[in-house]
Amino acid sequence: MDLFNEMRERSCEPNVHTYTVMVDAMCKERKLDESRRMLNEMMEKGLVPSVVTYNALIRGYCEEGRIEAALEILGLMESNNCRPNERTYNELICGFSKRKHVHKAMTLLSKMHESKLTPSLVTYNSLIHVQCKAGHFDSAYKLLDLLKENGLVPDQWTYGVFIDTLCKSKRMEEACDLFNSLKEKGIKANEVMYTALIDGHCKAGKIDEAISLLERMHSEDCLPNSSTYNSLIYGVCKEGKVQEGLSMVENMSKMGVKPTVATYTIVIEEMLKEGDFDHANRVFNQMVSFGHKPDVYTYTAFIHTYCTSGNLKEAEGMMARMIEAGVMPDSLTYTLLISAYERLGLTYDAFNVLKRMLDAGCDPSHRTYSFLIRHLSKIKLMNENSHVEQLDLVQNVTFFNAADVWKIMQFETALELFEKMMEHGCTPGVNTYAKLIIGVCKVGRWGVANSLFNHMIERGLVPNEDIYNALLSCCCELRMLSSAARLVEAMTEHRHLPLLESCKLLLCGLYDEGENEKAEAVFVNLLLCGYNYDEVAWKILIDGLLKSGLADRCSELLSVMEKRGCQIDPLTYTKLIEGLDGSHGT
Repeated sequence: MDLFNEMRERSCEPNVHTYTVMVDAMCKERKLDESRRMLNEMMEKGLVPSVVTYNALIRGYCEEGRIEAALEILGLMESNNCRPNERTYNELICGFSKRKHVHKAMTLLSKMHESKLTPSLVTYNSLIHVQCKAGHFDSAYKLLDLLKENGLVPDQWTYGVFIDTLCKSKRMEEACDLFNSLKEKGIKANEVMYTALIDGHCKAGKIDEAISLLERMHSEDCLPNSSTYNSLIYGVCKEGKVQEGLSMVENMSKMGVKPTVATYTIVIEEMLKEGDFDHANRVFNQMVSFGHKPDVYTYTAFIHTYCTSGNLKEAEGMMARMIEAGVMPDSLTYTLLISAYERLGLTYDAFNVLKRMLDAGCDPSHRTYSFLIRHLSKIKLMNENSHVEQLDLVQNVTFFNAADVWKIMQFETALELFEKMMEHGCTPGVNTYAKLIIGVCKVGRWGVANSLFNHMIERGLVPNEDIYNALLSCCCELRMLSSAARLVEAMTEHRHLPLLESCKLLLCGLYDEGENEKAEAVFVNLLLCGYNYDEVAWKILIDGLLKSGLADRCSELLSVMEKRGCQIDPLTYTKLIEGLDGSHGT
């Protein structure tokens, strides 16, 4: 930056290339606002940013999870007649993947086709990743088929994503089958695949299988990394074999793999659970002496133990210590403190932590609010049963756990939550309503969810896409099909994407009830949302209508797509026709 300023002082005006280098450098340093100002400055000087300039800023925003800002840059480059390239779309797809916005990532594939851009292996790998992370393995496998159909060859990364996410989804048999088929596919297994399988086996309590895989890694000259050992250490510690875990820490050092903060935190956490504070503190100090800075997970392990045992003074002290060390508490850290104060009946202190949490820019989770609602619900119940002693009540109300809160929460309790928040200087916003609405929708509490929805609108707040999708999912599960259809229409008007899984249930339900015209109207609305048409065909036509035995309806909606010029990949079309022929033949 100093050299850049010196250039201007010497009347040596930077050109497009110089500005692009500066924009990229500042993005890499996470100085995104400065990078954006630099882009504005170059345009004010009449310089025309290149696709490389825009891509640098898009990548920077996506890496920080600021996908809306990245899309704004996409709009800016298009308005300035700068054509996005394959790299532009790949960066955006990765950005949507981080936010788990699977359908929005898929719409970018459609945009690439419209722009006559050919998706690369990187594009397909990124899309497979986002589908797998969302648990949509059927769609991920269909993308794998499209990848091959378009002349591309899956690589280590492709199969690594499948194996990793299958293991995380506890689909170990499927992951192992895929892993064992790699040799015949000409793919060499790497440390990512081995680590995923080792982690999956350890979490399933199959330590022997995990150790066998580690031995196989060595025999195939595939070197384990710290994550591999961390998975094994986690597995043995979970079985209460902390000493064995410590031996593994020593062993990994001997093998030339340096233990990380995560390694030590795994051991510390298990020691704390066993109540061995002295040993945990010794390992903590050893970690620091080796030059490792404790992270949020390390500090939170201590705070969790203090909160569980009711030692709030020590918990608050540890939080102050972590902040002083420059480590910011996360949602779990704050939630643990709120939960501890709530268990002790300390309303003011619990809401005070919420205030601190919001002031720190940390978004409360569903679980955070569930503890506060549980506390207010207990107080309400005690007031209604004033003849019952408080301690007896708290101990005997067994249905008041975090999961059950949403089943018993009343709208009035939510209003009381908002009131308490206001008293502590916290203004309930869209995210607050979203967490509550999503919570009650998951347990089918449509009445409370709808009351909250109307209340936020009365307050002038605009519901976001997550709120609409929670309401839509709830309506579909309860077979409130007319309400669900109205929600899809409202979402289309507000340019939100309704979840295809909900729309599948809605359309099948409408056809079951003979509401054919309404079903077609909903489908047309979906096509206007900008979905990737292949994904619509997979989810709605194949997985929905065909599997439900509604082949005629499937054929009708395929015709609707064709009449509207909604082109799908030839492979998808072939699968649809085969499905239709098969259903008519039975």
